[in-house]
Amino acid sequence: MEPTPALPPGTRVLDLGARDGAVAADLRAVGLDRYLGLVEPGRLAAARRAAGDLADRLHPVPTPDVAARCSTDLLILRADRARVLWTVRDLGHLRYLAVEHGAGISGLEARLAVLVGRAGGRLAPLGRFVWGGRAFDLYRLPPPHGPAPRTYFSPVWGATGLATRLKEAGLRYAVLRWFESLPVIEPGEDLDLLVADDNVDALRGILESEPGTMPVDLYSVSGLAASDYQGAAYYPPALAEQVLDRAVVHESGFLVPSPQDHLHSLAYHAVYHKGRRSGLPSRGLGPAEPAPEHDYPAELRRLARGQGVALDPWYEDVDAYLGSVGWRPPTDALRRLSSGNAWARGLLASDHDARLGDAELAVFLVREATLAVVPAEQVEAVLDRFGFDVLLATDLGPTARERAATALRGGNWGRGPFPRSGGDPVRMVVALHYAPEEPYDWLRERYPHLTNAETFEAKSEVRRLVEQRVPEPEQFNPLHSSDSTAEAWEYLDVIAPDAVGTVRAEAERRAAQHVAPPGTVRTLSVGRRARVDVVAGTDGLVVRKTFAPPFTRFLDRELTALRELGGRVAAVPPLVAAGTDWFACPCYEDTLGAARSRTGLLPLAVVRSMVDVLRELHGLGYDLVDAKPGNFVLDPTHGLKVVDFEFLHRYDDEPPSFARAVGLVGPGPEFRGDVPVGEMGYDARWLAATGLPLDVLVDGSVVTQHLARARYRLRLLTVLPGSPPRRVARRARASVRHARWLATSRYTEWARRRAASGRETGAR
Repeated sequence: MEPTPALPPGTRVLDLGARDGAVAADLRAVGLDRYLGLVEPGRLAAARRAAGDLADRLHPVPTPDVAARCSTDLLILRADRARVLWTVRDLGHLRYLAVEHGAGISGLEARLAVLVGRAGGRLAPLGRFVWGGRAFDLYRLPPPHGPAPRTYFSPVWGATGLATRLKEAGLRYAVLRWFESLPVIEPGEDLDLLVADDNVDALRGILESEPGTMPVDLYSVSGLAASDYQGAAYYPPALAEQVLDRAVVHESGFLVPSPQDHLHSLAYHAVYHKGRRSGLPSRGLGPAEPAPEHDYPAELRRLARGQGVALDPWYEDVDAYLGSVGWRPPTDALRRLSSGNAWARGLLASDHDARLGDAELAVFLVREATLAVVPAEQVEAVLDRFGFDVLLATDLGPTARERAATALRGGNWGRGPFPRSGGDPVRMVVALHYAPEEPYDWLRERYPHLTNAETFEAKSEVRRLVEQRVPEPEQFNPLHSSDSTAEAWEYLDVIAPDAVGTVRAEAERRAAQHVAPPGTVRTLSVGRRARVDVVAGTDGLVVRKTFAPPFTRFLDRELTALRELGGRVAAVPPLVAAGTDWFACPCYEDTLGAARSRTGLLPLAVVRSMVDVLRELHGLGYDLVDAKPGNFVLDPTHGLKVVDFEFLHRYDDEPPSFARAVGLVGPGPEFRGDVPVGEMGYDARWLAATGLPLDVLVDGSVVTQHLARARYRLRLLTVLPGSPPRRVARRARASVRHARWLATSRYTEWARRRAASGRETGAR
């Protein structure tokens, strides 16, 4: 056994279940003097007497779950605390774990728990060491998770020592509430600290310079990472700065809010953070939770009386009071807060007046670092591609920038999950989308207030452009947007209030244009650029395609194809009528869906006819960029027709070979025409309907094509995604994953009960 561990200098050590100062003395002898020993309260006096000059390093065990709620690098578990090992997954904040080598039942249990931890890859052995005459097995844990708003400081200092250290460091901070009893901190209570952005790291460094068990919640002014509240600033940043600027010295030595700011900040916390959990009665939102942590109504009455304010502490009345003194959060911040405070949703105005029929308004805020990488016109080209009709695009002046940075996004424009921040917003794009997509499940879980998935997809495309042009260590979030039409109006009202009326009138005008035409029998689709309706005409049913205002270039291509090719290519429908933003064609009966085989393949004759149509267009110098089986219809009377020419491209020079046509293989980097959203290329668009390799489709004989389709069907039944064996294997993997999840959850539940029973035994 080795006498000392190879631990880095400055390692913080928390000894859970310490009995005296012997371990602390041995560690101090090798330079590890950041030690905290937690002793059962009944043994504390004797332990301190035996510890000599290390007595101040021994303190009572504060809570049964202190192993998971502490700040340290190395956790030492004494033999009677070995059951904590069952919950090693809850110890992700640690770097090292040392377990006293014991005999008997507790020693056996510790060894079993270690085996489980090692099997799960959580514990890597570093050897056995002797400290204070006792043997300890030392393990390295996986890299600890990053910092969080909740951290801990040392009971060796106590509150008075912490106040002294903060004063000596000259930091701008304030203890937000429940500070009247300081320096005494009641059991179960914590310190809520608001701190200037520039001082976050320094304050955290002080708090975490020693092993700690006294909890602190750390909130920065602008909601920087790991000092935020639900991903945003704790208070509107301008108000948070005011609290720090006007902070006063409490008799305990801590800085605390001025009396007026104390009233306002506590009321804000009660209404917008706590909600139903504050105990404030509500006139319309239902009963509050009984027995809240603190008596907020009584405390607000007391503080209001001290300021000469007549405040009746009902939920709605406190909200109205905060609005009257400028302490009500911006609506987008209130909406964010409502995800953790259901009562806050009751304070949000109805979205009814904000709506624009089926269309959605969005405000995109381009951040400062973006324009050096992705020019403004390219950002707007991405929005156009995803169907956004730009109504207003403008650089923000200093005043508008300041309003956007402080009042929107919870005041948090930090780096978030990216290596660096994209900076404050410098440009605003207001756009209308005529075919919003319902967010899919995982997107709705991640962004519960988002109403159009296309908003997320467009932002993701701009992010991909940044990723292509910026090294990974320097990447950033380039774009922020509103989540709904209601929020878009709120953004516009904050940033450019003078433009609201003009934008609203134009948005309403354009949205009113893009509705079902008179005589509509049924709507076939509403897409990014156009809607397609079956309309009763004078000579029967026709299909009418109506384009949104900014997308007339797509209408022009449709009309070019119908007028120039309609009489030359049999598969091109005739033009029945046209207007400034629409055209009409005959309404065909489509039997392609019924023609597909059980495996999803179209009849070979139909596939060959589709290729003949594309080959004929190619021979005339055209490329149907968006070509795919879904853009054809098969009418029993009129035969095969192609029905979508939005992305028709005419070559000015010699076109590529037909086998390399964009409509078959997708666009290369040299292609300069419009490109549809979605995956391009033959495998993505054609293979599932043809069952043929591209070269066989284009140049193969009928016999070769039949043989190739037979091979494809065989692969479809055996090895391709969706084949029965693959489906069975997928279900088996899903069953294994579920069984593993079930076993893990049951084990975790049992392990936590087991660890808790050990804590209770130790407490007795």
